[in-house]
Amino acid sequence: MKPLQAVGLGLVLLALGPTDPKPGVFDPLPDPLGWLLVLIGLHGLAGSLDTRRVPVLRFLGVLALAISVALVVPAAARWVDTDPSLGWAADVPRFAFFALLCHELSQAALRARQTGGASTFSMATLLLLFVLAAPPLAFGAGWTGVGPAGEAAAQLGQIALVVLCFVFAGRTWAGAPAEAADQPEV
Repeated sequence: MKPLQAVGLGLVLLALGPTDPKPGVFDPLPDPLGWLLVLIGLHGLAGSLDTRRVPVLRFLGVLALAISVALVVPAAARWVDTDPSLGWAADVPRFAFFALLCHELSQAALRARQTGGASTFSMATLLLLFVLAAPPLAFGAGWTGVGPAGEAAAQLGQIALVVLCFVFAGRTWAGAPAEAADQPEV
């Protein structure tokens, strides 16, 4: 499996939620397993990314994994759901990981002179940075209109990242082995 395919599959599992919409429903599988797949994919990507950023990505990924494991406990999930700012704080490592990963993949594509990959991952980075900034603006500054836009951007950003991972999984600049890169570089 190519590294970005593992990341993309992990992101799909992260997008799966409990079938019961009540907060704190026991859901042990998708998030922790998704983060494990993302971290496995990150291990394969490490050679393509800036070596100074890989430890930061690993830290954010492991922190997001730890939070997802803690939120498997229904009481912890209900406690986080009591205040929207707690939910945002629990999601910071997740979206910071996504934003930094997109930035690093954009830079890897740029080093390989692949403007298609560089521009799409750069746009995803900007969208994910907005996702990180929206809750403080909505809760702290009172810009209530930013909240729903941030929620929509979070969903769009995660879907876009899944698609980008699978679209660019075969590129050598994205960690794919040279013999597996059967698609022409764009």
